[in-house]
Amino acid sequence: MAYNEPLIGKRERISVVNETSFGTGGTMSNGYIPGYDCKLDPNWNKNWMDILTAGADNRYIQNKILGPKALPFTLSFVPVHWKWLQFLGYSVVDAGSNPYTHTFSISNTIQSFITEWAWRHTTPVVITLTGCFCTGGSINFQKASGEGSEGFIKVNLRCFAKTYSIGSSTTTLASGDLTRTPFAWKDVLGTLDNNAKTRLNSGMIDIDNGITPEESRYCNTTADRDISEPIPGIHKITGRMNLTYYDSTEVDLWDSDAVISNCSLDFNENNTNNKIEIDFASFRAHQAFSGTDFEGAKKADLVFSAQSFSSLISTDSIETY
Repeated sequence: MAYNEPLIGKRERISVVNETSFGTGGTMSNGYIPGYDCKLDPNWNKNWMDILTAGADNRYIQNKILGPKALPFTLSFVPVHWKWLQFLGYSVVDAGSNPYTHTFSISNTIQSFITEWAWRHTTPVVITLTGCFCTGGSINFQKASGEGSEGFIKVNLRCFAKTYSIGSSTTTLASGDLTRTPFAWKDVLGTLDNNAKTRLNSGMIDIDNGITPEESRYCNTTADRDISEPIPGIHKITGRMNLTYYDSTEVDLWDSDAVISNCSLDFNENNTNNKIEIDFASFRAHQAFSGTDFEGAKKADLVFSAQSFSSLISTDSIETY
């Protein structure tokens, strides 16, 4: 009996590489896999446009023509390094010797990239997206309570691509498969008002680049149906920390109506030199309460915003980001 070989998600591989300018440049073999368990979720649309009538005596839509190409997608993965922060509007300076430091700072432009989505098979299906950019993204964490994957740090990047091609050849990456240790819940340290938050249950940081992709779509015969170069807008940093309350400390910070100094979130893989230190500037608490829960300890989300990162530095054994 002959069997057919299906396409299965476990065999897929997603890799990325920086472009040299929007929609061009970048050699895929020099690319890298952004993290473990990398998934791509597309919401792609050809946006067919209706021609309602050409004079026929019926109620059908007469015809359709191709409309603006829309290629939004989400990349999610468990991080093992912090190279991908360049896609969220940060330039980086590498320094030192092993371990190396990578100092990020806000940029007025967005680093575009190529994404290769390889559905591996005897006859692979390989989708290559060019002119990719991030409108925003988040870093999420939650304590583990048992088996499974809930305890890993998760990154979600909100992306958009200029165009795509479909081929059948998977690129061989010079960097090979991932071998680094992933970041997990036990690697998180949150600090508020210079005090370590030892009862931190979960949380997230969200970075938004203020990009509206449709602002970069023009009446332009060269661009045709494609999006053009993204326009960075107002850069916003928001987030939350879910804490178990033993007293009024966090409520008092909220009640103070003041900027809270010395606030940070650090991710340090097993207390090694594989880490990132995220310090916030102009940290403000927006919410700090939850309702009554008769059956559990008092927990609440401290929802915050920050004007910027006063310091954003990763340290690891990678020489160049």
